[in-house]
Amino acid sequence: MWDRTLRVILAVLGCVTCGLALGATGWVQPEYTVTLSPAFAGAGQTRTGSTVLTLNHDGPATIQASVVQAGDEVLSHDTTADTLVTSYSLTGAALGASADADWVSSSQFVAPARSYTVEGSGLSDITFHVRGAAAPLRANDAGAYSASIVLTVTW
Repeated sequence: MWDRTLRVILAVLGCVTCGLALGATGWVQPEYTVTLSPAFAGAGQTRTGSTVLTLNHDGPATIQASVVQAGDEVLSHDTTADTLVTSYSLTGAALGASADADWVSSSQFVAPARSYTVEGSGLSDITFHVRGAAAPLRANDAGAYSASIVLTVTW
C-alpha cells in the first residue's frame, strides 16, 4: 500500500495559507483562514472561531496536525512576543469517535501521537475550531495574533 499525504496549512487571524492537492484526494479549497471574533476588549476574555474544511477522499484517511516551526501553534502577536492561551478541536460526522469532544491544548493538538480518522469516502466536512484566551490579570498587546497549523492527511 502506498503512503500518500496531503497537507493544508491553516492560518489563524488573517495569515496567508496554502495547501497541496494530490490526485483525486484533496482539500476542496486549498486555503483556509480562521478569524476570532469579536476582538478582545479586556483582560481574561476568550474568543473562538471556526471554519469548515472539506476533504475529497476515495477511502478512509488519517489527519494529523503539526507545525513548520516550534511555537507556530500558539496565537502570537504579529509584532511583539505577546501570546494567547491557544486551544483547538476538530469535529464533524466523518471523524466519528476520533472527533474532539472538548478543547485540546495547542501543544497536545500538534503532538505526534494525536490523529483523527476520516471514515468513508467522498466529500467530508471537518470543522476546525480555534480558541484564544487573553491573560487573566493584564491586557494583552493590541493588534493581530496569528498561528499556523499544518494538517496532513494520509491514506
